[in-house]
Amino acid sequence: MPLITFIDYSGRLIRYPEERQAHVATRHPYMEDHADLIEGTLASPDEVRMSVEDPNTVMLYYRWYWHSLVGAKYVRVVVKLLDGDAFVLTAHVTDNVRRGELVWTRR
Repeated sequence: MPLITFIDYSGRLIRYPEERQAHVATRHPYMEDHADLIEGTLASPDEVRMSVEDPNTVMLYYRWYWHSLVGAKYVRVVVKLLDGDAFVLTAHVTDNVRRGELVWTRR
């Protein structure tokens, strides 16, 4: 698996390292060949929230897909932010948006 990079809605470069790709493929196998959903969620989210568990360095990106891999669901992409670096921790589909301070919304 090659290193993949994305650009989020704010112009931030986000890495999708091989180790994280393997994690997603193992934990959420339906997402394995769908980097396009991760890219779309990062580039054009419906909203972005700070993680309640780690509000200083983890952001949750959400985008609603009417026809996701498993029906009408959100795709949640969890991103770790470090000094001068950002990378995908995980990505999966979900029915809900977690609590956390709203950072950005499309609305």
